[in-house]
Amino acid sequence: MPHDGEQGVIPTAGRSGLLGGVVLVFAAHGAFGQSPVPPLVDSRGMEPQILVRLDDLVEALRTRPEDPARWLEYGETLQAHGLVTEAAECYRAALELLPAGDVSRLTARYLLAHASRGADPAEAARVLAAGIEEHPGYPPSLILLGELREELGDRTSAGQAYREALSLDPGAALALFRLGSVELAAGEAREAISLLERALALAPDAGGVRAALVRAWNAAGDRERAEEVLSAGEGRPDAGLPPIEDPIHFRMSERDISSPRLLERARAARRAGRLEDAEILYRDLAQIRPRDADVLAEFGAVLDQRGRPGEAEPRYRDAVALDPGQALARFGLGVLRAREGDLPAAEYEFRTSLESRPDEPRTHAALGDVLLRQRRFEPALAALERARRLDPEDGASRVLAAVALAELDRFAEAWSAVHEAQDLGAAVPEGFVTALRAKHPEPGR
Repeated sequence: MPHDGEQGVIPTAGRSGLLGGVVLVFAAHGAFGQSPVPPLVDSRGMEPQILVRLDDLVEALRTRPEDPARWLEYGETLQAHGLVTEAAECYRAALELLPAGDVSRLTARYLLAHASRGADPAEAARVLAAGIEEHPGYPPSLILLGELREELGDRTSAGQAYREALSLDPGAALALFRLGSVELAAGEAREAISLLERALALAPDAGGVRAALVRAWNAAGDRERAEEVLSAGEGRPDAGLPPIEDPIHFRMSERDISSPRLLERARAARRAGRLEDAEILYRDLAQIRPRDADVLAEFGAVLDQRGRPGEAEPRYRDAVALDPGQALARFGLGVLRAREGDLPAAEYEFRTSLESRPDEPRTHAALGDVLLRQRRFEPALAALERARRLDPEDGASRVLAAVALAELDRFAEAWSAVHEAQDLGAAVPEGFVTALRAKHPEPGR
């Protein structure tokens, strides 16, 4: 089954309507005494799977307009796709329906503050402060309130909100960073340093925290320490904020089913080895973006990984038809040809792949393998050595290099390659080791 809500988004049956396929004015509330009317949006330019999802949510709301959970879900889906004005209307409708004390009121106010932040930060702060007064136990809401107050120029109140967040969650790196920045702006460099060092210890890859700490040490007059902090970081010193545990906002963002977001999820599933989830997502993406060579190539790779090369090959070929230099598709075709024993065809595909992506170690290793199987030992060794330079941790390519070196009567070097492979945890065939030992004694072992 799909992981964490990852499911197909393209309907199997035909749809009609799709929000009418026309521009629809939105009306947040009906006349006095009537149920609120779902806000509808301009559907032009939307991807079909988004239209279907919104259409379903509107129909659900029309069926039960008194259900605040449906208003929240529609609002979250609209906001996830950048439709913040319409989302805000849904959250307001949900607040009218939710009883006092219901914890979902905080969800509605928190997301309403996010949705209205750009247009009216003062109103966003007012709405959020009311939500926190009713339900004060959610640290991300206090951090957002602090940010809004900073935007409005009230650093004192912002600092108070950050401190309240830290009283609930002392390990909130973002709150530490925000409060440290407020202290630094107020001229309290030493206090800022204490806070920012704690934030950096919790989020060492957050370049924004490191940059602020450098400024704090400079403000404290210790340029040597500032240089040490700066040189200890990697990448851009001004990039990146600490992550935040924010389940409400995360749930909203996960409702994004636009093709870029689906592609992120598909790639994450593939990296994590969740191939069934990845296949579902790539299958949808191939329908949404049928002329995207990268999507088709990645879909083919997933199908091959799932043991269905017959389904993978047409995807690879479609990708190559759209982009003859698509490196993953060429690599995949090379793998298929090598399995079939068509080594010249495999070599052609691997070499073509390397024209587009010359620094891909696994393609050099695959090329070395097919050259070795053709008994072309010198070029095989050259390819395998390039793979080694690009990925020194690839033990399997060192095994192949050992075979090539032995075939070239370079036995001492072959033993070195065997030992390298073993040190990297790669399995070296016992029959090869025995044959090599008969040719040349194993040195140093």
